This record gives sequence, structure tokens and C-alpha cells, in this order.
Amino acid sequence: MAVRTLRLLLVAALTGALLPVVSTGVATAAALPPGFVLQDTDSGLGSYQLTDFAYLPGNSVLATGKDGVVRWLPVTGAGRTIAALPVHADGDLGLVGLAVAPDYTTSRAIYLTRSINTAGGFVMRLSRFTVTVDAAGAPAGLTGERPVFEAPGTFNVHGIDTVHAAADGTLWLSVGDDSDYRMTDPGALRAQDVNQPYGKILHLTADGQGVPGNPYFDAANPGSTASKVFARGFRNPFRFGIDASLGLPVAGDVGWSNWEELDVVQRGANQGWPCWEGNHRTPGYSDLAGCAGVPNQPPLFELPHGAGVMTGNSVTGGIVYNGAGYPAAYRGSYFFGDYVANKIWTLRYDDQGRLTQAPENPPVFTGIGGPVKFAAAPNGDIVYADILSGNLRRLSYSAGNTAPVAKATTSTNPATRTVSFDGSASVDYDGDALVYDWDFGDGTTAADAGPNVSHAYAAGTTSFTAKLRVRDPLGLSGEVAIAVAPANHTPVLTLTPPGTTAFAVNQQVAVRATATDAEDGALPITWTTAVRHCPSEATCHSHPGIGGTGASFAQAFTAHPDSRMEFTATVTDSAGVATSQTYTAMPRQHRITLRGTQPASLGIPVEGGVSSAMVTEGASFDVEAAPLAIDGASRFSGWQGGPAEPTWIVTVGTGDLTLTANYATPIDQRYDADAAVRATLGAPVAAESTDGPVHYRVYANGRLYWSAETGTRYVTGPVLDKYLAFGGHGVLGPPSFDTLTTPDGMAQYNHFLTNGTVGSIYSTAATGAHVIFGEIRKKWAELDYERGVGYPTTDELGTPDGVARYNHFVKDGGVGSIYYTTATGAHAIYGEIRKKWAELDYERGVGYPTTDELGTPDGVGRYNHFVKDGWVGSIYYTTATGAHAIYGEIRKKWAALDYERGLGYPATDELGTPDGVGRYNHFTAGGSIYYTWSTGAHMVKGEIRKRWAALGWEYSYLHYPRSDEYVTNGAYRSDFEGGYITYTLAAGARERHW
Repeated sequence: MAVRTLRLLLVAALTGALLPVVSTGVATAAALPPGFVLQDTDSGLGSYQLTDFAYLPGNSVLATGKDGVVRWLPVTGAGRTIAALPVHADGDLGLVGLAVAPDYTTSRAIYLTRSINTAGGFVMRLSRFTVTVDAAGAPAGLTGERPVFEAPGTFNVHGIDTVHAAADGTLWLSVGDDSDYRMTDPGALRAQDVNQPYGKILHLTADGQGVPGNPYFDAANPGSTASKVFARGFRNPFRFGIDASLGLPVAGDVGWSNWEELDVVQRGANQGWPCWEGNHRTPGYSDLAGCAGVPNQPPLFELPHGAGVMTGNSVTGGIVYNGAGYPAAYRGSYFFGDYVANKIWTLRYDDQGRLTQAPENPPVFTGIGGPVKFAAAPNGDIVYADILSGNLRRLSYSAGNTAPVAKATTSTNPATRTVSFDGSASVDYDGDALVYDWDFGDGTTAADAGPNVSHAYAAGTTSFTAKLRVRDPLGLSGEVAIAVAPANHTPVLTLTPPGTTAFAVNQQVAVRATATDAEDGALPITWTTAVRHCPSEATCHSHPGIGGTGASFAQAFTAHPDSRMEFTATVTDSAGVATSQTYTAMPRQHRITLRGTQPASLGIPVEGGVSSAMVTEGASFDVEAAPLAIDGASRFSGWQGGPAEPTWIVTVGTGDLTLTANYATPIDQRYDADAAVRATLGAPVAAESTDGPVHYRVYANGRLYWSAETGTRYVTGPVLDKYLAFGGHGVLGPPSFDTLTTPDGMAQYNHFLTNGTVGSIYSTAATGAHVIFGEIRKKWAELDYERGVGYPTTDELGTPDGVARYNHFVKDGGVGSIYYTTATGAHAIYGEIRKKWAELDYERGVGYPTTDELGTPDGVGRYNHFVKDGWVGSIYYTTATGAHAIYGEIRKKWAALDYERGLGYPATDELGTPDGVGRYNHFTAGGSIYYTWSTGAHMVKGEIRKRWAALGWEYSYLHYPRSDEYVTNGAYRSDFEGGYITYTLAAGARERHW
């Protein structure tokens, strides 16, 4: 079992005290690559409580505790608890997942996943809450719980996990298998059942219905569990993120016996649990009937359990680093960790979700605590929740740190010579909290005094130059000088913004201002502009624009992506005191979403390659589609309503825009290119479906299937009917050939492939359609298919004793069979020998065949050998004798006498003597073998046998033979219980008493 499970079982007993948030600091205990540092922020939740966190607009943070506590952590200052929710917190369970709605600014909605006690046990629930705020607009509580998803729970591990609120308003949710980790639990097979939520990643609408693009979506029942399933076959997909380009989950699945795994999760994927763990069959599970035919979808990467350098015991799925502050080697890398091993690795994968750069060996981020959630800081830095310490730990690169920019304004009260300073406009583009150090220019200072201070200047000096220095946690600083005239009134500047608050590209932005000064009267106004480019709120930077003078100023709104415009009016009086006001014109944006008919890498390059972004109305930019979908086989065929080329330059209109890239799947490609296939299958009657590694589409007269291993093949007619009735690709795998006709024109057939095992379905008008696979099929193929023992008349069946599997066959009216056991292998039996075997009650008579039907060296006979309870038997057939069984001690004696080369072929089955004491077979060379428990098996033949028969066989005084025939003193002799018989040519056969 995973070590993580054992560790988390201790959590319920470790109730950490709620601690006050301390100042952000730099941690030094971890081993990190040169230049990296960890900045710690205490969540206030305590050790073994912190489970999840998320950034709110404005860069404050919400954090969740396993015990149901929700805390708000401001950018600066002390945090506070805003809710304590009821939870079922045993083992892995409790409050474990948090997501902020994409429209939080207006809705203040968040989503939480937790387990909750009920009268009969507990349930696992995803709910939407509304955050209430105080007078200052800061989070103060939660209200209005609205359940979105709920499922009953059984075990205290592997419950409801991560929730991700996507930009399009949909929700992604992971749920563990809710099974017993202590043993092989057949309940884990629910992870394979699309009608149960356990062991799944779900894709939901905001109200909890299935998303129409899901692989098993039913438009008639969108609330069904199957409609909600995006992928299955997980043990505990505890943490996952959504790749911004692929639009797919990348999940860490916590392992059981030997392996942790990471998966780029495709639509309809089946990651194989509990039948597979990583790339390996799962001990204790893989032989369960429910694992028959379950394919393995290889993970992106697997990590063995253990205590070595490259081992882990509880993987935590992470995110792709999309910031600009880390060295180039880390940009675009996927960061993930292991909670038990206290490590972080990075790796890279391509547009098809294939590993292109393996994790570092040895890992370069070690001793980093217990990561249980990864997210991006506002500037892109990797931040993770460390459940061991209760800290949020931000991984920053000091050499990539951006110096903060200091900004300050003043207002003066000449009567008291008091100047009020405001440095709140200062900014740190990394999103770091700032320290404000003031130098008032008169020899006095105020260190770490905050953004707003006042200072009274002594009389006697007309002007001063004050300075503001702002510092970030990594030691960089910015400084600005401020002209101060304590006896002079600050100019009064009034800026009038335009009536419109948001603008399209090239729309005019017109502003006005007036300025007066107590000493100087009206003052001239100078205008400056800047385009502030903000890929994120924490990574804004400015591009200076055109300026001007006068009471009014206008300029067209910028076409620069992700940008706003700042219009600053500045006036300076005769004392050199300046004041300014800035109006920020915001872009009028609409959401652009790229979708593919198959999961594919789709990107908006100007937005960093993501597949969904807010873009300014009127902006023109290019969108790109990968030439191949993530399955590596579906080809881009054009944009719906757009060009056939992968790149399309689009202009944003007055509303949201969804652009769809068409991908021709291998099924589309074959159907469109092959007229014969179209004629055979007819028109499509349903959309293409995906189930794990298999894709299929239904047509009027059949189906086309595709997998990377088998290619695109069709199945039709009775073969298809049998295939579907038998469980289809879920049992037999996808077809590896089209439906074909046998050379004799009698049958239709398909071959299928699952986990390296070949199966077939053959159908004739006389026999119907039947399945043959595995070892029996191998033997049938070895015997030349239908040209050997004929066509199957049954599916593969099990014998009543549960030991063997078999198929029956027919050829030219003759019945044959192939039987398989693990001990004997697969062997064919047919014709007269099979009739005799059936007459003797099949395997209940002489056991299972250990050979195929073979020919004797003299070319006269045919035979099969059998075994039952360790005893060897045979059935021999000749045209003269028919088929007869011989086994046990009599067969041993016959073998010792050189089989048919000794006494000839059996002319009878083994029979019992009338007195019930002995057993015997007669043979074609004029001999017999008799057996009793007391005498053993002995051969009697020729003249001696004739004499014994004349005397009444075993009823005579001689009774049963106790020796084979032998030569003594020139005579042939056989000994019996009551005497003996000798034979010479001169005297003939004579018996004697003892």
C-alpha cells in the first residue's frame, strides 16, 4: 500500500493550533539549485492541516485546512479564519480541495471539496459557496452553499480530491477509488465502471451536469454519472492541473504496491487501475475477472516506491511553469512533487503528451517539505502547500527577481508645515510585499513605516528633497525623489475621465483636466501616456507613449495585447511642487476559446500559447493548431468557418468567440479515402467515441475501430453482433483486421488484440458466430485454423470443475474440441477419439488431453494422451479396432511392453471383470493385460491366454496372472495366483497347481 495512506491516517490525531501569520521570510533548510530560494508564509492552519490554496484577484490567498477551516491571507498583515465547515476528517478525508470561480470579481464564488458526516456514514461533496466581505471589501465569511456533486463514501482514503474551475465556467473534479487500501478489494473495480464516480476525473458544467464533449455523454441524461466521466481507471488522482495549451488534465495518481504515476489524461482515457499500476500488472488485482481485457494506457512517467534517490511514495501532480523569472531550462517545464519523499522534480512533454525530458536524476529540489498542492504565484513562481509545516512555500529565483518601482505623491498643510506622503502607487512586478523606507530630506527618516506617512517640517527652510525607497523580500529596491515645500500649498488638479470605462482597439480615449494653485493661480497641464502591458497583474510593465499639453487630450486605444493605457496629467507650481493624477483606460475584452474536434495543442501565441484568453475587442492576432492531435494520429484539416491552414489571423468582434479546429481522425481518414469502406459500412449514425486507447464510430452497417496498435479496422454483420454481445473492445480489444471471408467462402471473421493476446470471432451460417482466443486460439492456428479441426461451434467456455477452458468445432460433420488447462496447455481432440472420450464422460473419465491427436509410428493408429489426478491415460484408434481407452496401471504395463509394438492396439476400453476384482484391456495381437490391486498389471497372451480362457479366466482355480509371460527351461510360462501355465510347441499349453 502507499506510504502516503499510512501517513495521512495520523492526521486526525494531529490537530495543529491556529497560528498567527508571521512575516514572509526566506527558508534555508531545503536543498535547491543555485539561485533558488523558498519564501514561506504561514497559513495559520498548523502542521498536517494545510490541504489547498488559491489566489484571489488582488493577490491575497484563500487556504483550506483538513479540519474544515478556511482562512484568508492578505498580501500584507495578519490573516484570519473566515469559515469552519463541518467535515468527516478521518484518514485522507476532510476539506481537501479549493477553486476560485473565473468570475470571482463579480460573483465572489468559490468551490470546495470535502467529506461530510451523514446519519448513515458520510458523503463526498463538491459545493459552490459565496464569499462575504467586510466594509473594506476583504473576505469575511462563506455563505450560500450550493452542492454541485455528491457521492456516498465507504473508506477513509481515496475520496473526493481536486476541483479546478476552468476559464470557460466548467469544473474539473477528481474522485479516488474509495476502496480498502489494506487488501485486494474488488470494490476498486468501480474505477473501471463509467456508471460509478469512483476512480474518475469528471468534467462538469457549473450546475453539476456532464459536459457535452465528454466521451460517454448522453444528451438524454446529462446528469448521469457516465455523462460526467472524462477519464477512468485511477486509484487516487489526488492532484491535477489543466494544461493551458492542451486543455487536458495532467494528474498524479497515487499508487498502491509499487508505483506512482503521472498521466496526461486524454478524453476517454482508461489509466488501468486496479488492473494496472504504471506500466505493470497489479499484484492481487490483475487476475480478477473484472480485469480481463482491461488495456494499459501507459503513464507519462512512473516512479517506483522505496527510499532511494529516484523513488516516491505519494505523488502530487503539479503545474507547468509559465513565468519569465526562472532560468530558461525551467520555462515550460512541468513541476511535480512527492509528499512523502519531500522532493520536487521537473519534466517536459510534447503536444502528444509524450515525455521529452525525464525528471532530474538525482532530483535537485530536496528536503522541501510535503507538497500537497501546486499553483502559480501572480508572477508565475511555483508555490506549493507544505502540509508538514502548514506553510505556503514560494519557489523564487533571486537572479530573476525584478526590482520594485517606487512612486509617491504629496499634499501639504502650509499652516502646520506638515506634508502627507502617499507611496501606495509603488509596485513590485513579482507581486512581492514591499517595505517602505522614508527619508524626509531634513535629516529624519522612517524605516519600514508603510506606504502612508506624514511629517512636520521645522520652520526656516523653504524646500526639501524627500525620498522613498521600497524593498522586496529578496533584497532588491527602487527609489524616487519628491520635491517638498512645507510652506507652499500643493497644486489642486482635477482630472475628468471619459464616460466610457472600457475601450476597443483604436477607439478614442478623451480626458480633460483643470489645475489651480493657491499661490500661482491657473497652471498649465502636461499629459504623458503609457501602455501598460500586463500578461498577468503581477507582471505588468510600461511602454511610454505620446504626450501633450492643454486642458484636454485624446489618443486611440492601444492594439498592444493584454494592455491598458495610462493618461497622466501633471502640474508643477513655482515652488517646484508637482502633483499628478492618472486615469487608466481598461480594454473591453471578450473571451476567445479554441477547441478541437479531438484533444490537441491549440494556442494563442500572443497570449503565451494558451487555448483560452480574454482579448481586447478589435484586436487582430493569430491562433495556431498543432498538425497532429494528442493521439498522434488525427490530422488537422482546417478551422470551422476559417482557413485550411493551421494558422488563422482573427479579429475580435463585439462578443465572446469560440474557434474550432477540425481534426480528421484515423477513422475519418480511412472512411473518407476508401470508397469500398463507405459502400460496406454505409453512412455514419453517431459521432466518434473514445474509450481509453480505442476510438470507434457507428455506421449503418457496421463499425470502424482505431487504436495506435491495431490501426483502423471495420467489423460488420454477425461478427459485430457477437463482438458487442461478448463485451466488444473492453474484453477482446480492438480489431486488428477488417471483417474478412475465409478462403473456403464459408465464414466471416475478425481478429482482435488486447494486451498482446489475440482473439477471433468466426461466423458461418451453420455454426453462428463464436469467439476463440488465447491459448486455445493459438492451438487452433497451429492446426491450420478451420482447415484443421473446423469452425468453432461454441465460444470459449469453462469446464464444470473450473480447471479448464474449451471450444468445440465442426468440420465436415465431424466434431472436435480444443481443451486448455494451465498444467496441460491447449490440445485438440476430435473424431472417433473424441467420441470415445465423450462416451467416457470427458475430463471426468480419463482427464484432460495432454497431446493433440497424433499418429503412431507404424501409421496405423491415432491417439491422444490424457491426465487425471496425476494418472496418465490414452485413447487409441485404428480403423480395425475403433477407439479405446487405456489408462492407469494397465497403460503403464502396455507402455513397458512397447505400446502397440508389443501387444498391438487396444481392442477394448479398460473393463472390469465379472467378479469385480480385476481390470483388463484386450489387444489386437492376441494378448490382454489384467490388473488387480494384489497382483498388479500383467500381460497374458497367445496359447497361454487361450488355455486360461478355456479354464474360465479368473474364475478358474488359477485366478489372476501374477507375472508376465516369460521363458524358462525352453518353455513359455505365465504365473497365476493358483498355479501357472506353460507352453511348448511339442506339448502345447499345460496348467499346473502350485
